[in-house]
Amino acid sequence: MSLLKYSNTEEKAIHVNSDVYIDSFKKKIQETLKNFDARSEFQNDTIKFKRTVRITTHSGQNKIEAMKIVREGLIGIERIDSKKIKIFWEVKLDSLLFLSISIGLLIGAIAGFVSSMIIISLIIGLLFSAIMYFIGCSIVKSTIDDIVATSI
Repeated sequence: MSLLKYSNTEEKAIHVNSDVYIDSFKKKIQETLKNFDARSEFQNDTIKFKRTVRITTHSGQNKIEAMKIVREGLIGIERIDSKKIKIFWEVKLDSLLFLSISIGLLIGAIAGFVSSMIIISLIIGLLFSAIMYFIGCSIVKSTIDDIVATSI
């Protein structure tokens, strides 16, 4: 896993015709992404999805929309042979990185005002940034893995 994207691959043996399974998978994944509030488009056997953050008039809803970290990615399926397929998916983590650095800077600034030691506030800010990034990565991983698992 790189710093700005999470990707995974799964191979699966199937007992039906691979073309029928691929079409069924595409329909299921598109429906799952629609329920996930993501726009999707097909490009050959790859589904690109994008989840836009909506700005509403209700301030609490704006905060919830901004914290949605699974925003953009792709899910693909390809045939290996007549009874085996490969499913791959990739999610961009740039919004997660931005949010974790922002939270780390905020916590570091608060620690700087409280302790007035710059080194301690920098360490606390970096520590919170790293913690938030890895927590977010685990949330993204479980979310996208669940989306793909429900469509298989």
